[in-house]
Order: sequence, then structure tokens, then C-alpha cells
Amino acid sequence: MTEPQRRFTISVPPDVSQILESQGNRMASAYVTESVRRRRRVEQHKELLLASGIHVTDQGVAEARARRLAVEAEWPSERFEAERAKIRAAMEAEMNGDDTAPRADAA
Repeated sequence: MTEPQRRFTISVPPDVSQILESQGNRMASAYVTESVRRRRRVEQHKELLLASGIHVTDQGVAEARARRLAVEAEWPSERFEAERAKIRAAMEAEMNGDDTAPRADAA
């Protein structure tokens, strides 16, 4: 049995309102739901990293982003997209509990 839906009335800034309105009446709720769930997964990931002794800082994130952008600039777009697809597939498999999927760091 599915859980009952709850209704919320919220106030959002104009840029967010524009995005939600572009989704249509029925899809705005799905858009918000997926956004909140993605945000929660990021928070849970940060909590896991912290529990493992890895402290994520704004500076560290900026440095990692700079390194990624440098690699992206050096690699042909096809190679970068192929690697990105492998990593995404491995992450999705892990989130879905698929232990048989190849690891993202496998050669």
C-alpha cells in the first residue's frame, strides 16, 4: 500500500517559480520530489564521508572541480563522455544495490 500524499503550500523565489511553472501542474510535484530526494542523497553521501574521516570543504570541492575542468579541457569530448557514462552507470548500479555491475574505477 502506498503512503498517502501530503500537500504543502510553499513560497519560492521567481526563478524557482518559473522552473516549476514550466513543468506543468502535474509535473511540478514530481520535479520537487526528485530534487529533494537528490539533495538528500548528497547530504547522506557527505555524512558517510564524514563518518569515514573525510571532511568535505568548499575549498576542497573547488580544487576538485578545477582538476576536473582541467582534465575535461585536455581530453577529447568522446573520452570524457565515455568515462562519465561508466561512472554514472556504476553509481546508479550501486544505488540500486547491484553488486554485479563493474566498478567505476575498473580499467
